[in-house]
This record gives sequence, structure tokens and C-alpha cells, in this order.
Amino acid sequence: MEPRIDKLVSIFNHKMRTELNFQYEKIGLSAKNYFYLEKIAETPGISQAQFIKILHRDQSVVTRQINKLVADGWINKRFSDNDHRRSELFLTSKGEAILPKIKDIYRQVNQNSLASLTASEAKVFGDLLDKVTTTYQPHNSTEV
Repeated sequence: MEPRIDKLVSIFNHKMRTELNFQYEKIGLSAKNYFYLEKIAETPGISQAQFIKILHRDQSVVTRQINKLVADGWINKRFSDNDHRRSELFLTSKGEAILPKIKDIYRQVNQNSLASLTASEAKVFGDLLDKVTTTYQPHNSTEV
């Protein structure tokens, strides 16, 4: 019998997001928005449009998360010097200060979720997930 990849991925995702939400809630974040802080730290001045492309999410979802992070004091939104229609995103000092805790949480959750695998199996699993998420394009996808 062929494995139900869709079902297995959904179950695994649900378990990880439940744990991540539990841990991030303690510091005022969630599994929906901690990634934004990391990405802004890596790419200060990233635009909302770039987030939409990276996350493969609707504009309204990205806008809602960014607005929440701004309201909660994690990030600042500034108009671009080059194009005043474009907003650029930057971490606040509060956002910068929480990054080590964010990384500790997701490392621990990742480690716990793969505890039943050997180090070699965990690496192969990660490599295979990276490969399929990079190469798989749904038929209705507008991405090129």
C-alpha cells in the first residue's frame, strides 16, 4: 500500500505547530509569526511583497501578521527611500533581543520531533523535505 504523504505531512505539521505555538505563546509569539522575525533579521528592509513570495501566502495573511508584529512592538515598518509605495520591515530592539530564544525553541522542537530517528536518518529526512518543497509545484500554482 502506498503511503499517504498528504496525511502524514499534515499530522506531522499539526504536532510540530502545536508544540511551537505552546512554546512561542510564552514569549508573545506564535508558529504563524516567529518566522517573520527571523527573516527580517536575515534581510533587514525586506518588503511585504517579498514575504508573500517567500511564504506562498495570500497578501491578507501576510499583512495581518506584519501588522500584529508592528502593533506588538517586534518590528517597524518604514516607507522605502527609493519608492514611497513600498514598505520596508526592520526589527525593533525588542525583536532583536528575542531572536536567541526563538532559535532555542525551534531547535528544541525540531530535535524532539526527530528523536526517534538516528542522526543520519534525520539528515536524510531534512534533505528530502527540502528537495520536495523546493521542486514540487502544484498544478494550480501561479509560481514559475
